[in-house]
Amino acid sequence: QQQQQQSPRPPRRIGTNMNMNMNTIRRSVGKVRTSVGNAVGRFLGVSGNEDDMQALKLAYQERKRQGSVKRTPQHPSLAPPPSDLAIAQLRNIFDDSSSDSDDSDLHVEGLSTTPEQGMAHYRALRNRELHHAPKPGWLGGKPRSADDDSRRTSANAPKRRHSKLRNDTLIAAQLQAMPTFYPLFIYLITTLQVIISVVIFSYAYSSGDFANFGLRSTTEGCNVATDPICPDMLNMTIDTTITRQKEVNFLYGPTQTYLASVGAKLTRCMRTDTDVLIRAATERQTECGIVNSCDSSDPNVGYGCCVVTAAGRRGMTSKADCDMYGGTWQSHTLCDENFFVYLRPCCGTNINGQCIVTTKLACAFLKGTWRTDSQLCSEVTCFTEICHVRKIGQDIKSSPVHANEPDSPNQYFRFFFALFVHAGIIQLLPIMAIQVYAGRLIESQAGMLRTFLIYLSSGVGGYGIAGIFSADTVTLGADPAVYGLLGVLLVELFQAWQIVPKPWMELAKLGSICFVLLMVGTLPFIDNWSHIGGFFFGVVAGVAFLPYITFGQWDQTRKRILVVVAVPLLILMFILCFLAFYIIQNTTFCPWCKYLNCIPYRSDLC
Repeated sequence: QQQQQQSPRPPRRIGTNMNMNMNTIRRSVGKVRTSVGNAVGRFLGVSGNEDDMQALKLAYQERKRQGSVKRTPQHPSLAPPPSDLAIAQLRNIFDDSSSDSDDSDLHVEGLSTTPEQGMAHYRALRNRELHHAPKPGWLGGKPRSADDDSRRTSANAPKRRHSKLRNDTLIAAQLQAMPTFYPLFIYLITTLQVIISVVIFSYAYSSGDFANFGLRSTTEGCNVATDPICPDMLNMTIDTTITRQKEVNFLYGPTQTYLASVGAKLTRCMRTDTDVLIRAATERQTECGIVNSCDSSDPNVGYGCCVVTAAGRRGMTSKADCDMYGGTWQSHTLCDENFFVYLRPCCGTNINGQCIVTTKLACAFLKGTWRTDSQLCSEVTCFTEICHVRKIGQDIKSSPVHANEPDSPNQYFRFFFALFVHAGIIQLLPIMAIQVYAGRLIESQAGMLRTFLIYLSSGVGGYGIAGIFSADTVTLGADPAVYGLLGVLLVELFQAWQIVPKPWMELAKLGSICFVLLMVGTLPFIDNWSHIGGFFFGVVAGVAFLPYITFGQWDQTRKRILVVVAVPLLILMFILCFLAFYIIQNTTFCPWCKYLNCIPYRSDLC
């Protein structure tokens, strides 16, 4: 009967042990996958806070279970309500002590050990309180009577203080849960920028493209017998009036033309610039009669072939210039290529892409490129030489409609390349020092991925703002990204204001650094608009990507709202920036904005 009452043994299933082993393997693989994912997330700076907080919570519960946690005294308002038995006992005590007899002979010393001694101690204290005269209020006046119906309200109630111990515990837990990262990204990008800049400076110095040190450009003339030799003109006379600009760079680095050829920000190479199209249309109208028809019916308007018989030379000039050379002008006719044409387009004489029709010697004196494939500037575009990137070969071709217009310049990579090239040694050294100082502080808390996003957003956004307001300036360097890092430090200071020692002093130091750097940006050869744009993009990106600690429920809600607002705001800023850069191209609405980029401390400085 006992065997019958026992429950039947379930039949043994084949493969049960195998299923158990497979489940164990799956759990092990899941743990390994989770640990690997957490390790990668910690390295990139996108995870780790939740796991650390959960680990701290479990450790605290374990210590509490073992009794190693020191309990703080409980506030009376948080004590549990008394039981019904305790209330009945208190009522009996009060009923027994209703008499106002004074037990003056009772003298209690030390602690009460029996209920009778406790009741006697209670009656003595109650009688003493009843016979005690009432005292006035805290600030004088009459004491509050029993029939006074005034009650404490929210207006006159004392301010409730938060538990400092609880707040400090939460802050310490958050600080302990925040991981610390190695600033790998800052070290890598700084090393790469220094190596690239040193290589470019060395190559420019060896090729003669290193600019003179100074604040303003100087004019250089030619000599008849010594170098630089004055070139001859179409009628074989020496042109002693020709001059050229000697580029200077007070940052002690290469010329602007050379910097543009290694990836600096140059607006004309990155978009279809409206000023370039206007200049090309004016050029076609000046050289009308061959490539396009002239607006005037006068045959002496436009360009034609000028033949100087005495010198045996020919080239394309206007009617007035041909008469000056003493030649015969053939209206609206190209010169015969069977003969040597002495006047051809010369490109690359300045950073603006200007083209002039001149001799080969004059073009060499101006350090330009003599185009032997054309006779007129309206047949070529000089942006092929200006926007050519060395060692990469990214050129801009002529438009199929008008040959002197660039065909959709789209060198958008200059937004990124410009972050790795610097204008000179004086710019490279302080920028790299500030980048390492600020970048280490940020990446050690934010991680590599967040720091990369902040750095890239500040750099690209700063160059976008610079392309809008200073389109004619060659801009390069890690300046906008570094200013963005300074903006992130400002955000971090405000977010951790309660735990920063002497926060006003830290704010004054950081504000002084930003102000001094912005004032340095008002000097020539430094694009201050990239600094301003990088700073504001860095502030918004810092709010969006920077991890933070909270000091209560309201502070947590406020910071979450800021993050929710900052992410779409950053996207909107990029959309508006690129919209103004590529489509609107109008900065005349702000005539005084030029003083933010360069202040004329002298009349010939800007």
